[in-house]
Amino acid sequence: MIEKPLYHAIRKMDYEQLNEFAKKMREYIYETVIKNTGHLSSNLGTVELTLALYRIFDPEKDIIIWDTSHQAYNHKLLTGRWNDFKTIRQKNGISGFTNIFESKYDYFGAGHAGTSIAAALGYELGLRTQGIEKNIIAIVGDGAMTSGMVLESLNQLKSVNSKIKIILLNNEMSISPNVGAIAKLLNKVRISNDYFNLKEKLKDSLESTEVGQDIETVLKKLKDGVKHTVYNNASGIFEDMGIKYYGPVDGHNIEEIEKYLEFIKNYKDSPCILHLKTIKGKGMDFAEDNPTKFHGVSNKKTENVSYSKVVGYTLANMAKTEEFLTFTAAMEEGTGLNILKKKYPDKVIDLGITEPSIVTAAGAVRLAGTFSIVDIYSTFMQRAFDSIIHDIALQKIPVLFLLDRAGIVGEDGPTHHGVFDVSYLRLIPNVEILTPINAQDLANMLFTSIKKDISHPTFIRFPRGGELINIDELLSNLKIVDNSWKIITRNNEKNIIFVVGQLIEEYKELWNKLNATIIGVRSVKPIDDHILNIFVKDNTNIFTIEENAIKGGFNEEIKSYILKNNIKCTIQTFGIDDDFVPQGNRKDLLDEYVMKENLLKELLITAKNVNL
Repeated sequence: MIEKPLYHAIRKMDYEQLNEFAKKMREYIYETVIKNTGHLSSNLGTVELTLALYRIFDPEKDIIIWDTSHQAYNHKLLTGRWNDFKTIRQKNGISGFTNIFESKYDYFGAGHAGTSIAAALGYELGLRTQGIEKNIIAIVGDGAMTSGMVLESLNQLKSVNSKIKIILLNNEMSISPNVGAIAKLLNKVRISNDYFNLKEKLKDSLESTEVGQDIETVLKKLKDGVKHTVYNNASGIFEDMGIKYYGPVDGHNIEEIEKYLEFIKNYKDSPCILHLKTIKGKGMDFAEDNPTKFHGVSNKKTENVSYSKVVGYTLANMAKTEEFLTFTAAMEEGTGLNILKKKYPDKVIDLGITEPSIVTAAGAVRLAGTFSIVDIYSTFMQRAFDSIIHDIALQKIPVLFLLDRAGIVGEDGPTHHGVFDVSYLRLIPNVEILTPINAQDLANMLFTSIKKDISHPTFIRFPRGGELINIDELLSNLKIVDNSWKIITRNNEKNIIFVVGQLIEEYKELWNKLNATIIGVRSVKPIDDHILNIFVKDNTNIFTIEENAIKGGFNEEIKSYILKNNIKCTIQTFGIDDDFVPQGNRKDLLDEYVMKENLLKELLITAKNVNL
């Protein structure tokens, strides 16, 4: 049975009923996120906006695009997914982001920030060629506003005569208290239809004579002066780009929001932006007081130390004696760099969601003589692919890259699985790709890279997760290591299994149960020719297991070695097939899409492998 969208019902509510319903939505989101994991603070902050938005605009007729879309839970609740919401981020449930395959109300899927304005512009241009006019709205958070894509798209709007409407959710930008009253008054004037009609008539009249044109020029200069004085700098920037600015407006006052939405709905002169001041975590004191902590909520209780924190603690330990700069893209806490920043704030530089710029800047830092580190999630590093090639690898700049969340991430789903980095990095000349097998190995590789220095652009990839370790003990055991592969078990040397990186730790209880020799692969590029010369021989059965796409993955290094040396053996590859992995529990997804343990055991027993 198809669920009826709730956005029709909220249009019949008065404001008292709406505020009560807002509380109900917050409670439902909280209860579900605490159980399922998910994004909490950002969705608590968009309740009133979504209610007001869907009372003024029609999400079936109007194009509404949520940037990043991790704040679109309320959108899902109002567009026919109230009952299904309890399955959010679960396997076979609804996505934690907008998804065009899930609902007709999801006009553009997004898990990465900065896409909404470009997508809105694309919809507008596409519909324009068909002679169709619709309201097109992009909803952007302040974090996404740092994205290069957003800035590029804003710069393009006026040149293509766009009329899209942008809603900026922001709790940082504000006008000073001295001019707040004046700005509020001017905003009321600016959205007055009487004022708008008078302005158009006056403009037509002035343009009809030469003297009138001079007066119009003087008035424009006066208006610009007021605009830059009364409004904050950001509004001046928007209007200088040809984007009409309105706000800031209380983003939690439904009645006030509706007045402005009603106005911009009918505003057709140019692109416009409505600035709403919102509070992340709104309605729940603990989330309001610590919105970063409750940005993402997990129900997984663990005493394990995450690999991200291993990085943070290792860098903080080394910062006592070593000089380096570390870059991140609006992810200090997620990458563990908050641990380093707490002790050495000057060693962490957060340039926002600007991955390509970060990579290039880090390269120049290294050329200036300072060791530079870039710590970004694998899936977000994809955005910097050209910068890695053009600015780093081509110039052989030895920047150290830490690829957090490499591999299966779990409930965030296909937009966040870091299962392509081995494939897109292997093809680039001059780079090295390291794959530590456990927490101590990760810390040691990081320690070695800084202590001994690196001569090539070097990538250390590690997955989401962690281990039950004593961090002080780990730090006391830091040592210089090479990148040679490790023999884990040496049983039947007719069956050789090459396991890439942390999968050695993830499935450590399995390896002794298999009738095979297990090799822990600690470097994808370069490969360990010494180990290969020993174990890859005629009449052997070779297996590769990697938390990456099979196409372009580590397995191709082994296949090339076999072909190059004319070795007569069989090979079976385990990894991500030519498809996107859905959302779900990380371990369950690894079992189903990577390890396929039953198949592996069956192949070892029957030795019926696939020929190369």
